[in-house]
Amino acid sequence: MSEPATDTQALTALRQKIDAIDDDVHRLLIERGAVVDSLVRIKGTSKAGNAFRPGREASMMRRLVAAHQGALPVTTVEHIWREIITTFTRMQAPFDVAVDMSHAPERMRDLARFYFGFSVGLDAMPDAAAVVARVAGNTDLGLVAIDQAGAGSPWWRGLIGDGTPRIMSHLPFIRSKRRPADLPALVISPPLADPTPPEVILYAVTSGADLVAGGGIEVLARRESGGIRDTLVAAPADLDRAAIEARAGTTLDTITDVGGIARGIALDGAPSVLYAPIGEGDGA
Repeated sequence: MSEPATDTQALTALRQKIDAIDDDVHRLLIERGAVVDSLVRIKGTSKAGNAFRPGREASMMRRLVAAHQGALPVTTVEHIWREIITTFTRMQAPFDVAVDMSHAPERMRDLARFYFGFSVGLDAMPDAAAVVARVAGNTDLGLVAIDQAGAGSPWWRGLIGDGTPRIMSHLPFIRSKRRPADLPALVISPPLADPTPPEVILYAVTSGADLVAGGGIEVLARRESGGIRDTLVAAPADLDRAAIEARAGTTLDTITDVGGIARGIALDGAPSVLYAPIGEGDGA
């Protein structure tokens, strides 16, 4: 049965509108590329540390989520935008991503592809320490799964010292139910040339007793050897050492800043140290 003429005309008009939108999207991407070319000429961003702007990216993603509406899943918008931002960042300073494949390798690869797209190379690393060493030696990013417990040495101690890699963000940035690529992970980068003041500080901590999670701090990973407990801790940037010790429930032997991040967006569940509802944490 053939379609009525009015239906055919309406479908044709809608398809023409879609074609026009696609043309506009392509034109704007070309314009964005031209702006990035000018940026490279003016600022000179051949070093990856000069090109990464995790705080700016967090602020942009918050605006996108706040303005989003309609049936299109917001995680689809996130994925498209991440592909765009990674491609244009690589135009400023080429980089690949070193991925820790010692934990859930298929999920790690999915996470890397969701956030960094297909224009970036993925280099499989045997463990988190190898990822940190790789980032320390070149301009690549690293991706390490967050684990609450495990064997082996505390890989985050490789982030201590002047000029060492830093934790610059955490994934997934948007926390929601039934989302793709949901394995919790940390992004490791070379030292940033122009870092945004972070909302959350990551600390490498040693202590003689276990830290208590909660109370405004979050324990991301633990290792223990010879009675010394190494812990990777996330805490709001406005907490000093005394406040962290009070909330951790123990005196700390050492505490060293190993990175700073913006809080992610919580679309489900209660807020946490790492996640805030949209509309909060817009200081990034």
